[in-house]
Amino acid sequence: MAAEASRPARRGGTLLRIHAGLVYVFLFAPILVVALTSFNPEGRATIPTGLTLDWYSALMEDEQLLDALWTSLKVAVLTALIASTLGLLAAYGLSRYRFPGRGAVQGLFYLPMLVPAVVSGVALLTWYNRIGIDLGYVTILLAHVIFALPFTLTIILTSFAGFDTQLEEAAQDLGATPLRTFRYITLPLVMPGVLGGALIAFTLSFDEFVLTFFVAGGGVQTLPIVIYNRIRYLLSPEINAIATIVMAFSIGLLLLGTLASAIKGRGEGAAES
Repeated sequence: MAAEASRPARRGGTLLRIHAGLVYVFLFAPILVVALTSFNPEGRATIPTGLTLDWYSALMEDEQLLDALWTSLKVAVLTALIASTLGLLAAYGLSRYRFPGRGAVQGLFYLPMLVPAVVSGVALLTWYNRIGIDLGYVTILLAHVIFALPFTLTIILTSFAGFDTQLEEAAQDLGATPLRTFRYITLPLVMPGVLGGALIAFTLSFDEFVLTFFVAGGGVQTLPIVIYNRIRYLLSPEINAIATIVMAFSIGLLLLGTLASAIKGRGEGAAES
């Protein structure tokens, strides 16, 4: 009887694993196709008859793509630094102080997350023209920080949600100033959330296309804009090569983050024992 009762459960588990496998295939098959195409001598999404690194060699000589990649990296790094810093300050204020309209202020931080990117792009473009800022590097950076800040703030707030304020009180009772308490107690404890927010901001900035399309102007081009301009007329095999490099870089960041979390968890477990 027990064996018969367990058969439906096993069938359900098998169906669930098959369904999960199909979902993963649906999600990652296009990525695998792009990676394989980057090594295809024909440069098309066909069954490769061999392997080649010619498209990667051509990529290294494509100054437009390399300049766009460098621009995207610089903007993404600065966006991560600025958004995580502003998110940390905002999260500290929202979690430590109670004031009239606190909920409304927090809701305003989340507004860029809710507004469609097209609407935000038009609004920012109008605002830049009204105050006389020339479109370019600075306008892209400002737009990306505004876009990434709500996501960064959300992640950092979760670190403050489980924070034990008695640690800060103990440090101040022992004579530490508020600044030293923040530097040596608060900041190290919420740093995982800050790093997570910075990583999210970097990823959002590096991939952002719609906002950048509106506020970039003609002098600065990020990698998504260059890729879009290339595939509008011809799908260059070099695009597959740089897409594969970016994917490998993203997967590497994910693995490093997972490894750091595992090492941190082992260290905390050893300290508790």
